[in-house]
Amino acid sequence: MTNLFREIFKFRLALALVLPTFCLVTQADDDVIDQLLSLQERMHLQINGLEKVQTETKVRTFGSLEQQLMQILVGYNHVLTRDGKGDVIAVTIIGKKQAGRDPGIVLPIRLQGQHLTVPVMLSGDGRLWQSLDMIVDTGADTVVLPESLIEPLGLTAYPFSRQRLQTANGMVDAKVAVLQELRLEGATVSEVEAAFIADDQLGGNSLLGMNILGRYNLQIDDTRHVMTLFKK
Repeated sequence: MTNLFREIFKFRLALALVLPTFCLVTQADDDVIDQLLSLQERMHLQINGLEKVQTETKVRTFGSLEQQLMQILVGYNHVLTRDGKGDVIAVTIIGKKQAGRDPGIVLPIRLQGQHLTVPVMLSGDGRLWQSLDMIVDTGADTVVLPESLIEPLGLTAYPFSRQRLQTANGMVDAKVAVLQELRLEGATVSEVEAAFIADDQLGGNSLLGMNILGRYNLQIDDTRHVMTLFKK
């Protein structure tokens, strides 16, 4: 075998080993729901709201499993839940996006006492992630988090500044940092200021304040149990 043929053979062998990772997943699936069920099994995640997916022709997808999931769900409002490593562990499908208008960011809401909470993903350093249900607090100027989240968010070595914050229970001491990223469903906000205060002063809660909410007009649908954020 000449050197040229030997190199061609090596190239074809390497290509054959690499291509299966990026092959289309649609050939064995009948429709979009079948595709999602297949990905649910292969990614070991939980998909909620499958009943809201319309019967549609399968989508041709490529890339990693997460990229394929995003390509299938591009026409649907949905919420991703990630673990501490940033891997997707659950998907909640809200409904199909409406064509011809800004669908906004649709978030499921839950009632916690007299407060509404929405799911949020946070990372202090871009490496460690936390999935939280945060209270929607239009009275808070900034994102407010319990001090116990400093380490899980990767901020142990962060050079915090110190501030005094006014709360419903009076003035409190706070450590202030800048989170690398905050995710609300399909929207990402970078460099988000957050104040950390003692857990007992927050009652273990986390507050989504106006440095995030002030970017949007809020619309709450009590019937569907969702909140939609329209960018200003």
